[in-house]
Amino acid sequence: MRRSPDHILRLVAFGLAAIAALFAAVELANTVTPQAPLEPSAGDDPLQAELSRCRTMTPEDMNTDTTCRAAWAEQRRRFLGLSSRDPEKE
Repeated sequence: MRRSPDHILRLVAFGLAAIAALFAAVELANTVTPQAPLEPSAGDDPLQAELSRCRTMTPEDMNTDTTCRAAWAEQRRRFLGLSSRDPEKE
């Protein structure tokens, strides 16, 4: 059974349209930006507020700021579940 040139052109057009739709869907999936994870509110916890301030500091300033160093030590202590009576075990 022979196919007419119109029929072949129609099949090619549908195939190209399907490929174009596939590429468009892939490109759309790549451009959707994921939502940033929510950070805990700094207003609830003074330690979080201090850590937020410390995140904006340069490494040189961080070395001389004892308040930030104490805040990070407290955060590590909380994270690791250490008691506040044993600071030397960090």
